Amino acid sequence: MKISKVQFLSRGLAILSLISFVVIFSSSLFAQDGVKDNRYGGYARLYSMGDNPYIVDPDNIKYNSAYSSVYSNFFWGDIGGNNGNPEDGFGQFVGFNYQVSKGFTLGALLTRNDFLSSSSIAYLDPNNVVGIVNSNPAADVVPLNNNLTLLGSYNLGDFTVGLGVSYASTTNDFKPATGNGDKNSASQFGLNLATVGKISSSFSIDAAFSLSMPSATYTPGTGDKEEASATNLMFNARGFFKLGGKFSLVPSVMFYNSTGTYKVGSNSTDLPSFTGLGVGAGLVYQNGSLLISGGPAFMYESQTISSISGVSPELSDSRIVFPAWNLGAEWQFTEWLVGRAGYVASTFSLTNQTIASPTTVNENTRTGFGQGDVRLGVGFRFGGFTLDATVNDDVLRQGFNLIGGGVRSFAYLSGSFAF
Repeated sequence: MKISKVQFLSRGLAILSLISFVVIFSSSLFAQDGVKDNRYGGYARLYSMGDNPYIVDPDNIKYNSAYSSVYSNFFWGDIGGNNGNPEDGFGQFVGFNYQVSKGFTLGALLTRNDFLSSSSIAYLDPNNVVGIVNSNPAADVVPLNNNLTLLGSYNLGDFTVGLGVSYASTTNDFKPATGNGDKNSASQFGLNLATVGKISSSFSIDAAFSLSMPSATYTPGTGDKEEASATNLMFNARGFFKLGGKFSLVPSVMFYNSTGTYKVGSNSTDLPSFTGLGVGAGLVYQNGSLLISGGPAFMYESQTISSISGVSPELSDSRIVFPAWNLGAEWQFTEWLVGRAGYVASTFSLTNQTIASPTTVNENTRTGFGQGDVRLGVGFRFGGFTLDATVNDDVLRQGFNLIGGGVRSFAYLSGSFAF
């Protein structure tokens, strides 16, 4: 769509006015507050830095409840992205942490069914148990949404312990005037036990164990009851070794296991089971406001489908990823503007099994590559408020066309307020 010279000038003046307002407003705020506060960040920050698993960020609260103490008196969440639809706030959630007394912090997360962290108890129905039950056309289980996670942490000196509990449920019952009606229900319970602590002056750790148990049930007025349920176990830990100078070594390990069953009356079938193991090692350089972090990681993942007598043998798919690279940097342009950059890339070996006969399988193994991805991000800091954003790559490619074009500047947004 073409625009007139008047429209062009008015848009340009509007952009310049906005930039001027931000500079003046932020300068006045920082003139009143010269104390640096490191309570900021979120998914947009980590994504911009190459999905960086080796740095400390509020996003860690999602799977380690003990970090709620590190980020106490903190309101945060994701404004999200549009996922291709300008009106779709994909990935939005909200959370807060409040220090009730010295060393004791309470908090909460309210997440939707498009929550992005699959390693968190706030992530809903990772096994799609609702979809499995609803594969019966007569069933009508309402998908889970609006998961509430309560967090608590207590500082014991060198160590902080954390507890997280989440729960979500839905019902859809029909009661006819006579006879028995249908009942549909779903629920998910989650539990997180975590710690953050210092072993010595040069070595600290964080570790967390999580359990989530989704289930869905359809009980017809007459006929067999159908139920799908799963158990998901997750463990992750990191160590932070201070090396000479401004360097730190951050080894990490994670493990997950998922199993489930689908029952129709007295007949039970195992759902596909999943297992994953990952280890990595990152080198972190911190010098003032400059942060550079990254390193390689190894990941093994497998999926097993149980055999069906006389129909199919046990089938197993697996993937070995090595190396997986997560590289990122963060630096401060001004007191109110932070710049970020990252890169991700991976090489993997994929093994896939298919049915050859009721007792034998075909197997194919091939090498694949994760598409390398350069990422950019910015952070705007105004006193206790921070807005973090991943930059849409097309912003750099479009250049001056941004003034009259319709290209989105930011792909994903996270916000936080420390008080």
